[in-house]
Parts: sequence; structure tokens; C-alpha cells
Amino acid sequence: MTTGTDARADALQEIAAIARRHGLSAAEVAAALAPGGPAAPDREARRRGALVRVLAFLGGTFVFAGLGLFMALQWEDMNAAARIVVTLGSGVAAFALAVLASRDDRFARAATPLFLMAAALEPAGMLVAFAELGSGGDWRWASLITAGTMALQFAAAVWTLGRTTALFACLLFTVLFWWTAFDLLEIDGEAVALAIGSGLVLASVGLDRTRHADITPFWYLTGAIATLTGLFWLVEGTVLELVFLAAAAGCVYLATLVHSRTLLFVATLAILGYTGWFTAQHFADSIGWPLALIVFGMVMIGLSALAVRIDRTYVRARPEAGPRRAELD
Repeated sequence: MTTGTDARADALQEIAAIARRHGLSAAEVAAALAPGGPAAPDREARRRGALVRVLAFLGGTFVFAGLGLFMALQWEDMNAAARIVVTLGSGVAAFALAVLASRDDRFARAATPLFLMAAALEPAGMLVAFAELGSGGDWRWASLITAGTMALQFAAAVWTLGRTTALFACLLFTVLFWWTAFDLLEIDGEAVALAIGSGLVLASVGLDRTRHADITPFWYLTGAIATLTGLFWLVEGTVLELVFLAAAAGCVYLATLVHSRTLLFVATLAILGYTGWFTAQHFADSIGWPLALIVFGMVMIGLSALAVRIDRTYVRARPEAGPRRAELD
């Protein structure tokens, strides 16, 4: 049973972890807790900032929806040039406006929806241009050129502006570029998934210690799923099947090092999924199948309890101070 002293100690640990995670000093925490400190103004400022972000996202959503509806209604009546202008032109304009908004604090909140619009419209416009002006051929070359161009464009935006949204788009198009390139080289999909997924996990580990750490949960999820799926396809039915289980356990260990609940979640599901698959493969036609189900259920309960304990002990608390995280720009 948790005593009041234990609860206070846990609360202090959580406060310390939050302070380290956001790069807050002891003086700033003490000033915020002091009577008449900056807590109330900061709270009001956060509310205004949240309202501005919500309005910016809603505005961008309505603009994007209106533009998409216009293109859908008028698409059949447009010629090739009009189709390219309305897609690629709108995307380039959105990207230019996003860059300008990023350089002005008054419109900085509008940059995120504009970058997202550009990330959707520009590649669509480039593919439309290939379809309208091209003379056939392998569609993968058009996809490769489009993804590479978009990755370079958003990489330049990250280099000059440092925007987290631009970095997310850059990673997305980089993954698409390499996946298409490996497909053109006729490399097995299992090896491609393993290579790209491992790269994403390593990139997420690096980004997790920067101001762009807010985007790492998605890439931990994508990278871990791709890595473990590709590895399972490679070792399925071979003597190396246990390598998959070892890799999943390694992901659990990595999750404790980088304090990622997402990675822990994927690794735990991978272990449970492999256990169920192995049980079905080797015990489905035997008389011990009911017992195997009971054992499997007990293993699931044990692993879930272990995952919760790992999350509480190693993932929630961040012992090392890291840079201040940036909100999704």
C-alpha cells in the first residue's frame, strides 16, 4: 500500500523528470511554484497559443478541403496545363507561404498547415505532370524523382528554418525515395523493410535528444514495425527464427534506454504475436492445444505485467537532462 511519503516522493520524481525533459532550471521551477509567480500568466499564454494553433490548423484544413473539392469538380473540364497549375502551382505557393510565415513571428503558427498542404499538393502535382506530359514507362521512375525532389526541398527548409514539420516531411519523402530505389534494384521486400526500418529507429534515437523529439513516436512506431516485420519474413521457417524473438527483446531493452513507450509497445506486441504464431504452428493439431492456450495466456499476462513494470521503472523517468523539446511547429 502506497503511503503519503511514497506518493510525495513519486510526485517529486515526476516533477524532476518533467523539468529535465523540458530543460527547466531549478530557479525557474521555484519561481513558478512561488506565490504570485509566473504560473498564471504562463497558463493564460498557453491557452492563447493553443487557440492560435487550433485556428491555424482549422483554417488550413478548410483551405485544403475547398481546393480539393474545386479540383474534383472541375478536373474533367481542365486541360493538362490547368491540372498541373492547380496542383503543382498550389503546392509551390503553399510552400513559399510557409517559408515566409516561418520568418515572421506573427504568422509562425500558420506555417505548419501550409507545409502540410505543400507536402500533399506538390508531389501530387509532379505526378500529374508526369502523367500528362510523359510518354509512358515505369511509374517507379516518376515516383523516385518526385520523392527525391521533395526530400531535398524539405531538407533545405529544415537547414534554413529548423522547422519540425519540414523535418517530418523530409523523413517521409526520404523513406519513399529509398523504398522506390530499392524496388527498382529488385531487392527483396523483406531486406528493404529491415534496412529502412532499422534506419528509422536509429534516426529516431538521434532525434529524440534534439528539439525535434515530438515526431519520434511516429517514426519509432513505423521503424520498429518495418524492422520486425522484415526480419520475421526473412527468418520464417528457418533455423534462425529465434533471432526474431531476440530482436524483439532487444527492442524492449532499447525502449528502456531511450524511454520510448511506442517502441516498448511494438516490441511487446511482437513478442506476443510470435509466441501465438509459434504455438499455433507447433501445437494446433496436438492434444495439448488447450494446455498450450492456457500457457500462452499466462505468458501474455506475464509479459504485459513486465511491460507495465518496465514502463513505470525505466521509460517514464528520464534521468538524463535533454534539450528543450519544440512543439510541432
